[in-house]
Amino acid sequence: MKCSGCKKDFPQNQLDLSHDVPKYAGGTDKDRRHYLCKKCHDIYERMVYAVMITWLPEETKVEMRRRAKNFAKMKFKEGGWYGTT
Repeated sequence: MKCSGCKKDFPQNQLDLSHDVPKYAGGTDKDRRHYLCKKCHDIYERMVYAVMITWLPEETKVEMRRRAKNFAKMKFKEGGWYGTT
């Protein structure tokens, strides 16, 4: 199967079915999906996120950064990701 991003052929098990509107942003299967290789999927995820937040007011971005920092502190505290190391 071809990756919809780079147009290269891959075995089907090496392609992700990527939602045009990511599920974390409220997207559904009705919003269309494309098969993407891992590299193209990672690039698309970063690009679509950037496009979604670019227009947000600065105070919203500041709050998002604050929340991300708090989440990182919680997840990467001593004991590892799941607290089992």
